Amino acid sequence: MSPVRVRLQFTDALGAGQSFEVADGDVCGRDASVNLLFDHPTVSRRHARFTIVDTDVDVTDLGSANGTFVNGKPLDQRPYRLSDEDQLRFGHLQLRVIIDPADDATAPAPESSDPDVPRTTLFDSLRAEPQLLMARIAQRRMVSDPPPQFEDYDIGQLIVPALGVGGDFIHWAVANDGRQAVVMGEVSGKGVAAGMYMAFVSGLLFEIVPHCGSAEEILRRMNRALRRVIEPGLSVTASTVLIDPRRHIVELGCAGHPPGLIKQVDGKVVDLGIDSGRALGRESEPAIGLLARHMAAGEVLMVSTDKVEEAQNPAGQKLGHARVIEVLSEASGAADAARRLHSTIREFVSSARQQDDLTLVTIERIC
Repeated sequence: MSPVRVRLQFTDALGAGQSFEVADGDVCGRDASVNLLFDHPTVSRRHARFTIVDTDVDVTDLGSANGTFVNGKPLDQRPYRLSDEDQLRFGHLQLRVIIDPADDATAPAPESSDPDVPRTTLFDSLRAEPQLLMARIAQRRMVSDPPPQFEDYDIGQLIVPALGVGGDFIHWAVANDGRQAVVMGEVSGKGVAAGMYMAFVSGLLFEIVPHCGSAEEILRRMNRALRRVIEPGLSVTASTVLIDPRRHIVELGCAGHPPGLIKQVDGKVVDLGIDSGRALGRESEPAIGLLARHMAAGEVLMVSTDKVEEAQNPAGQKLGHARVIEVLSEASGAADAARRLHSTIREFVSSARQQDDLTLVTIERIC
């Protein structure tokens, strides 16, 4: 018997928080013969295999069409060692890895104890609403691509969707001067309307970013486009980061968004000295906060939506700015920071229903 118990828990709205146990040799996919049957259009028939030896838990992609990702990074067809709280993605199906001691009595029982029944999620509630299901899948495709990899930098990324169709987005692209750019933000409100404008912004950024050479230009062009179409009462908050991996200069622009944090080489976490600016879509020339700074080797930059700090527990208390700073200060790098924040938010929210998407990006200069 393995000394650890391995479970997967769905973090996307499509799985509605279901969890189930994984055994050594389990294969997941859409084929009826697999152990873990995922009835999801972006999962391959035989997608990945799990191997559990003592306390080591590995996942191996089996040549899937849409890929296997751990903490946003794509896997090749070699075994990858999993850790507790890793974010695992098969195609566009998102899960959380939970690894407990086998004798942990606090861990909940698996969904099914019948060995003849595949351990599976059927998305029962959403099958009654196929249009919502497909809208959610389409939205995840737009915002869940893994971050790029470039020399001397490591990237962490966290997208934890609330139930339903939300309005958060992350878009990676290359600006016209060759710098790596990331634009992240959220559409005010929830539901289908927010999701529709999120889709509009995502498509817009494919056209805008490659023709821009500054964070301010990206945000102002977004604003001009949104002013023509956005409904009264709605707006978009956004932040843009441009990274020059040769000179190690990062340029930031904020439009109604939290200004971000930087973990310095000495481990101290400080707020970036940048004005948060004004939301896009409401004014012809909104105020935009701007900052350019050199990143030292070992520093970690974090930008997020304000909903990260505003995550609430069952008592209605917010996670808060100080707790986010504490978690970032304890992290060993960009990927670890994203993983720790995800774990902290889940533990804090506990049984409370997540009301908003939670989205953040961490950027570490390695050397």
